[in-house]
Amino acid sequence: MIAYQGYAGFWRPGDVVDDKVLSASQKAETLLHWQRAVARLAPLASPEEREAYQKLTIELSAALTHIDNALPTPHILPGRSLKSSQT
Repeated sequence: MIAYQGYAGFWRPGDVVDDKVLSASQKAETLLHWQRAVARLAPLASPEEREAYQKLTIELSAALTHIDNALPTPHILPGRSLKSSQT
């Protein structure tokens, strides 16, 4: 298992941020999916690889923060709403 094998054709989280084709929402969604995949794989990694997974998790968090700070409003995944469902 290798922490830095990439995800969805991207080698590093910064590559997603720098992509010229994806919208900010698509970038955030890609990074969130990647982050979830890393969270599932990290506990299965050898002790030597765990540090790499920790660094990748930090990179993913930083990339998500960069995307969210660049958006005019907070990121909401498609199909979700901040409105209460009890209105």
